[in-house]
Amino acid sequence: MKKALHLLFLSLFAASSYGQAVVVNSPTSIAGVYQFGVATAWGADLLSNVWTADAVLVQTNNPTTPTQGCDTIVNKAEIAGKIALVDRGTCNFSFKALNAQDYGAIGCIIFNNAPGAGVAGMGAGTFGGSVTIPVVMLSYEDGVKIKEALANGAVNISIGNIRFANDLATNNREGVCHAPFGTYPFSWIKKTGDLELTPGATATNKGNNLASNVKVNGKISFTPTGGSPSQFYDKTSADGVFVEVDSSYDLFLEPQDLFGHASTTGKGSISYLISSDSSEASGGDNAAVSDFYLSNNLFSKARLASNGRDPFITNNYRRGDGTNAEYVTGFKIPYGKGCKIDTILFNMAVSAPATLAGLTPEATLYGWQDLNGDGDATNDELSFLALGTYTFDAADARTSAVVRVPLEDFNTSDPGYTIPDDNIGVFVGVRYSGTDQTPFFGFDEGMDYSCNNAIRDAAGTLAITDLPYLGITGYDANTGVPDLDNAAFTFTGLTSALAVSMVFSGPCIIVGNDQLSELDAQLSVYPNPVKDQLVVGLSLKENSSKVVYNIIDNLGRLIKQEIDPNNSKEYRARFDVHNLTNGQYHLQVRTDKGYKQFSFEVMK
Repeated sequence: MKKALHLLFLSLFAASSYGQAVVVNSPTSIAGVYQFGVATAWGADLLSNVWTADAVLVQTNNPTTPTQGCDTIVNKAEIAGKIALVDRGTCNFSFKALNAQDYGAIGCIIFNNAPGAGVAGMGAGTFGGSVTIPVVMLSYEDGVKIKEALANGAVNISIGNIRFANDLATNNREGVCHAPFGTYPFSWIKKTGDLELTPGATATNKGNNLASNVKVNGKISFTPTGGSPSQFYDKTSADGVFVEVDSSYDLFLEPQDLFGHASTTGKGSISYLISSDSSEASGGDNAAVSDFYLSNNLFSKARLASNGRDPFITNNYRRGDGTNAEYVTGFKIPYGKGCKIDTILFNMAVSAPATLAGLTPEATLYGWQDLNGDGDATNDELSFLALGTYTFDAADARTSAVVRVPLEDFNTSDPGYTIPDDNIGVFVGVRYSGTDQTPFFGFDEGMDYSCNNAIRDAAGTLAITDLPYLGITGYDANTGVPDLDNAAFTFTGLTSALAVSMVFSGPCIIVGNDQLSELDAQLSVYPNPVKDQLVVGLSLKENSSKVVYNIIDNLGRLIKQEIDPNNSKEYRARFDVHNLTNGQYHLQVRTDKGYKQFSFEVMK
């Protein structure tokens, strides 16, 4: 498995196309080179020509989403001979491009529809074979910029085989190293070595001249939830690197441990800037940013969506042969003892006009014991830990949704899976096993693991849990676990995170800082399980000016808050919980010196 992934890294670097570019020529306020995503094996070959024209935003007769290009185009005459601009959403990429092509567009730019999602590769879908014009994707932010300029006058754009005298480039996907995880519980950063970043970037020379003294600068900052960013890392690689024309060079910086720099929920950012001794007229593709998130109780290789709960999705994928598969991703859980894995979150989508109505996706938690210590997994090292399903309502008209699957212990049928020890290995698998649909599953291409895992592979430390995902097409005939020995696959060129999150609850998860010891504070909570009234008692070693009680659900959301303003050592409180739905919750009691936390269950 590790050898196959290493070969995939090599093929990705070898297949790079250096002359491709998207350039805004005018107005000068937004002129420059833009990072872009490509159509995967469909549309015009960007190396075969240069297409230049003014841009026109497509308008359709759909009053809700007029710029998505999925309905009847109403500004047909304006599109002829121009580069059509459309927004991502509703229909597949190739339909948008073909719709624009049919009315004379010479090129098509699709703007991503999610802030922070960057750009994505675009599958051919149903109509890719009929599209002959160039098709690229720009980010949501670049789309906003171009549309604002278009409202004030003409915007002229070139797409294709454009070269500059000096042109270094990178990108924020496979071009840089990312954090080991997109979303990680902050309370698991307990000591040095718990979460370490190794910044690095690939500098690609797309220009016509040798690039001399090529360097990468990396900065790392962290912004606590509700706070201001704090930068704690600023390093630049050594001098003396030369990059030949149409070549790439990997530049790595000193590792940085997060212990002592990030101790609460928030967002981290790794920013990169590639430079050389030569000035560039195309500096827009020299920079890249990679974000990661620290959460209360979510663990994922994907980033966190803006709602603070769901895994971040940039694109959905399925097998091209029309068959269903299970998609799995592995984790080592460092501090899980006594906690529960309650829920699995992932995204599933279907192609319109089909909907999610009545579909029943599944999630399975597998255990992995590395019996021979080689970092790889074989079928006999896997076991069933927990599983669950979710059925969409028969009237659900959506084509894409985040699926929330509650788990049941495989052996006891109890809610969730209670983790028996620290440092266990698990795999999370998601699938749809029906034959009536072939759904797509969500990936976060902004967390590309090719750089990270190339470093591990070179060091001989790459483990199967480091892989961003595996597809599974068969199962062990004796045990029913995924057949890793014979039926695992990866998508060609896709080394990004499967967007699957685990939701944790219990003592391994802390929602705050400075946990009080039993000597400093004793907390009693009863009854547990509770139906109507929760009674709380708190005895402190030292007086506190007040006590704040927070009740938090398994997704980290604040459900109730009460404040006792009395200065005391002894506190008593009652909470009415009869209106809470059945399930596990967490009581956090904060004092002047710190906090205590207790998990309880509402059962009616």
